[in-house]
Amino acid sequence: MSVDDEVGRGERSREPRTDLFGDGASLDPNGDLTSALGRKPHDQELRVWATMPLDRRQKALPRIATLRRWTEAPGEMTAAEAAQEAGVAVSRFYELAAAWKASPGLDSVGALAKRPGRKGTKLEADVHSLLQKILPGVVEAQRDEKKVSVVVTALMAHEALQGVKLPHVNTLRAMVQRERRRRKGEEQVGTRPAFDAVACDHLKDDGTPHLIFAVVDRTSRLVLGYSLGDLADSRAAYARAARDALERIQRADGSLPWSDLTERVDVIVGEDGASWRRMQAEYQAAPIGPLFGLVETDGRYGRYFRLVAGKALGNMRIWPSRTGTGFAVEGGNRLSDAEAMAAIEIEIARHNEHVMAQSTADGAARPAPQTVRMLDFIAAREARPSQTR
Repeated sequence: MSVDDEVGRGERSREPRTDLFGDGASLDPNGDLTSALGRKPHDQELRVWATMPLDRRQKALPRIATLRRWTEAPGEMTAAEAAQEAGVAVSRFYELAAAWKASPGLDSVGALAKRPGRKGTKLEADVHSLLQKILPGVVEAQRDEKKVSVVVTALMAHEALQGVKLPHVNTLRAMVQRERRRRKGEEQVGTRPAFDAVACDHLKDDGTPHLIFAVVDRTSRLVLGYSLGDLADSRAAYARAARDALERIQRADGSLPWSDLTERVDVIVGEDGASWRRMQAEYQAAPIGPLFGLVETDGRYGRYFRLVAGKALGNMRIWPSRTGTGFAVEGGNRLSDAEAMAAIEIEIARHNEHVMAQSTADGAARPAPQTVRMLDFIAAREARPSQTR
């Protein structure tokens, strides 16, 4: 019997009595469910949560994180990676993702999600799609409105929703609040930083490309810090990039719109995976905060660079497909490490200036303490001294 079926059977066999349960503080005392969902759980979610055995809660929480990441930050992970994180087959993950998009909540995380064909109370997919299409425009039009209830009223009054059977007002409130959070964090700095490596136009003496190792900020699209290095020792290269980021943050002196928290950090791992896995265990044992993920799948290099910059940083092409392949060319623009650093500096500055010119984000004047702790942790773990910055 699968975990999904077992949990479903357990849920049906012990439907909780409402009058036996207290409020959210007693049903979710540590705030685990609230934190995972990013909102206040509905009463039914709290009741189900209170009756779930610990092992099933431990399966549900990471699935929620994966489903939120899949839907809220599209393009950051493949379906295979998401399925692996969720602990299900790829085909099953697509079912979960569809259920989550239709109704993001505890009953859609796999351990409780209803299989296709079962009756349920989920918001009809077409109504949900219509709401999702309308919601950003309504929230944008009401961006100066402080009260969520006023925005919900404006949403319900939208001409496209007249005559449509809408979900409960609390569900609409949750959707508005989630959209507001998404918009607020969309261009803020530090919400989801990542470490990525990619080949660039500039060549080493042997004709292979210099490799840029950088702290790439996925929400603001800024490159916060970088270094040159080798995939065989990505840990040292990323440590230098983290130190560079910390120095640049200090020099920025309040000029960037920082997020109030870092949700997660992901590392595109080089060829030193064992070192990173030991480091991940050390990180998880320390009270730092953000989720720390390692990406070791094929085709991983340049993933986050592509997300924030497309095919070029400033006027410099980047080459994900050439990264780690030993690709070499005859002739070309061959530069020493110092010369390459100077050339790359100009193009990253050009990229960042372009990003900031387009940004309308507001945020804190300083990064969150957990953001700095994360960068400090990475920066302090250089495996061995190096002359390369």
